[in-house]
Amino acid sequence: MPRYNVTAEFSLTTEIEPEVGRYSFDQGATEEYEDSSYWQSAELSVDGGSLSFVVVADDEENAERMASDVISDGQEIEDGNGLTWLTENVSVEIEEIEIPMDLDRAKSLIVSFLDGFEGMDEEYEEAFRFTLDLLTTIPLLAARDAEIRRLQAEVTRLGSLLTELQMAGSEAPTEVVGT
Repeated sequence: MPRYNVTAEFSLTTEIEPEVGRYSFDQGATEEYEDSSYWQSAELSVDGGSLSFVVVADDEENAERMASDVISDGQEIEDGNGLTWLTENVSVEIEEIEIPMDLDRAKSLIVSFLDGFEGMDEEYEEAFRFTLDLLTTIPLLAARDAEIRRLQAEVTRLGSLLTELQMAGSEAPTEVVGT
């Protein structure tokens, strides 16, 4: 099943109304203390929200739906201070993660296709499966070929070394016996 990178950019807004009252200030030694403060609420908006995550979905439309389950416009979230914020200006970008094709994945896809294909002549199916099995031996054969080439190079190197030793031995002075 395809995997999708999801990137979401967003803003947060909240409305704050100070809860400052009679017991918020130190009244000290005052008399007839009256707090007639009136606080208006203020809207606070901040930019800079950014999330990224991966979803596994059948298609891009399902990936978008899954992303909206995580974040969407008007969603309420609570921060560490206990304030409730609304998400706004949510912009979601979805991009399918390209999985590079390799022999194992190709074989798996073709086998899945063959398993789901109805009405195929048995001889054709046998030919496809035979070919797939043969293709999976290619990496093994390539590894064996590389090892054979390495061993051939080593034999050539050792043969050259032996030739050099033989030549060096024939050029050495020989001792005359019995003079």
